[in-house]
Amino acid sequence: METERPARRPNAAAIIAEYNPFHLGHAYQIREARRLSGADYIIIIMSGCFVQRGGPALLDKYARTRLALLGGADLVLELPCAAACGSAPYFAGEAVRILDRLGVVKELWFGSEAGRTEPFLALADLLTREPEAYRQALRRFIRQGDSFPLARRKALEENFSAALFPAGTFELQAFLEAPNNILGLEYCAALNRRHSSIRPRTLKRAGSGYHDRELSESFSSATALRQRILAGAAKELENQFPPEIWPELQGALLREGCLEDEDFSLPLKCLLLDSSLASLSSYLPEELARRALNLRGRFLSFSQFTDLLKTRNRTRTSVQRSLLRLLLRIPVLSGENNPEHFSGTLSCRTLTDEGRVRILGFRKTAAPLLSEIKRQSSLALEARPADLPEDAYQIDFRASNLYEAIRSHKARQPFRDEKTRQPVIL
Repeated sequence: METERPARRPNAAAIIAEYNPFHLGHAYQIREARRLSGADYIIIIMSGCFVQRGGPALLDKYARTRLALLGGADLVLELPCAAACGSAPYFAGEAVRILDRLGVVKELWFGSEAGRTEPFLALADLLTREPEAYRQALRRFIRQGDSFPLARRKALEENFSAALFPAGTFELQAFLEAPNNILGLEYCAALNRRHSSIRPRTLKRAGSGYHDRELSESFSSATALRQRILAGAAKELENQFPPEIWPELQGALLREGCLEDEDFSLPLKCLLLDSSLASLSSYLPEELARRALNLRGRFLSFSQFTDLLKTRNRTRTSVQRSLLRLLLRIPVLSGENNPEHFSGTLSCRTLTDEGRVRILGFRKTAAPLLSEIKRQSSLALEARPADLPEDAYQIDFRASNLYEAIRSHKARQPFRDEKTRQPVIL
C-alpha cells in the first residue's frame, strides 16, 4: 500500500515596496523574482498612505494594493507608518523584521543600480560590524557638519573603498549615491543584524533612473509618472503601465482622485502656528524645531517650507520626512522613546511589537500561503482594522484617516473611517 506524500510547503519570496504608482518596472520585478527564485508566491511589504520620501502616496493603500495584486503579487502586508516615513535604516529594519518573523520567506528581492549582490553583502558586513576606524571617521565627519549619509560615505571611502571596489573611491561613491543601492544595502544590513536565513537577491534596475523626470520608452521612473499624473496627463500614459492594471489605475484616479505634498500645507501650517518649542521637540530634532518655530511666519506651502528649513547638514528629504512625522505625531528618538523600549528600532510601538501584521490584500489562490504563515509565523495575520490594538496602531489609524480626510474633501466625497475598511481580495 502506497503511503501518501506530505504536501510540499509553499515557497515564498518577498519584495519591499511603495508602488507609488505600480508600473511596468514593478511588474517586471515581480515576474523576474518569481522566475529566478522559483517561488510559488510573492509577498509584498508595502507602505501605507504615506511614503519614505516624506509625503503622501499618489493613491491610498487600498487602491495601490489592488494594483499590486493585479500586477502579480499574491499577498500584500502593511509596513507600519512609523517605519514607512522613516529614514532608510528604519524603513528597511522594520520591513525585514516582519519578513523574518513570517517564517516562510526564502529570498528578499530588491532592485538596484548595481545589479550584483556581492557589494551589498560586503558593505552590509562592514556596517553591521562597524570597525573602530569606521566609527571614528563617521563621528569626525558628523562633527564637521556633514549630513549622516555624506559622513557615512566619506567614512567608508576613507577606510574601505580600495578593498571593496576595483575602481576605489570613485566606484564606491557612485554606488552609495544611487537611491536603490542605499535601500538595498540597508535591507542586507538588517538581515545581518537579525541573523536571518532570508537570502538577499537583487535585480539590476532597468529603464530610467530613480529621480528621472522624463518618460522613457520602456521603464519610466515613478517620479516621472507621478509628475504627469498630477499634471492631468494620465490618459497619455497607457504604454507605461501593465495592460492588466491600466483600466483599474484609470478608474482609481477618476474615482478617488490623487494627492500631493501641497494638499497637506494647511494642516501643517495650522499645527506649526499652534505649537511651542516643547511640543515641536517631541516630534522634531531640537535644532530643527527651533528653526521651524523661528521661520513659521514665512510658511507658504509644504514644499516651500521644506526648502526654507534645509541646511548643509540636514538634507531636503530629511526635513520633509521630519515635517511629515510632525504632522502624523510620530515621536523622535529620545531618552523616553528609544529602541531599548521596543523590540524594534523605532521610537514608538507598532503592530510588529504586538506580534501582529496587517493584511492589506491577497489573492484567493494564496490560501495555502496564508495557512503556512499561520503555522510558521510568530506574527498573527490581522485583516479587520477594527480588531487592531489602539495603542500599537494609533499612528497608522491617524495617518490613514488624515489622508482620507484630505482626499475626501478634495474629491468632494464622503469620508471613510479607517476602522471600516476591509482588505482587498481578488
